[in-house]
Amino acid sequence: MERVPENLYHRLLAPRVAAIIVALKEDNLPNPMIAAWHMPVSINPPILAISIAPTRYTHKLIQESGEFTINIPSPSLLNRVIKAGTISGKLYDKSGLFKFIKSTKLRTPIIDECMGAIECTLIRSTEIGDHSLILGQVVAVNAKDFDGVWKTSPLLHIGGDKYSIFQPI
Repeated sequence: MERVPENLYHRLLAPRVAAIIVALKEDNLPNPMIAAWHMPVSINPPILAISIAPTRYTHKLIQESGEFTINIPSPSLLNRVIKAGTISGKLYDKSGLFKFIKSTKLRTPIIDECMGAIECTLIRSTEIGDHSLILGQVVAVNAKDFDGVWKTSPLLHIGGDKYSIFQPI
């Protein structure tokens, strides 16, 4: 085995399902950001965690609004996912990148073009190293063809601007 720098440990855990985290801006327009650091942490009650650097605009928006949605994109959204993941919503209005629709229980919308969406209210945020672990209470889940959701691969994030899909075996 070759030695790898410790700050790249997370690349050994890739690929991970890419997620589009949406939070509301001050003007109530949606701000999407791309994240691959997310995981379920409890089934009962349903709680998940996302990891976002405190320097990110979306981090601030989640803290202020107390809610967010997690949207699971298909590979057909790759170009827009890359764009959403490489520019800050603080500098550019990203609300036109996707087709947003009203969520089930929150003010923050979900993305209609995605395979599924999870609506969350903020439980708490804890700074750990250079990121915050943000815990969200799952209040609603929406999916297109939930029984067959894994017949089509979600977009997988490998690292940086690299993405892939899986082939079931």
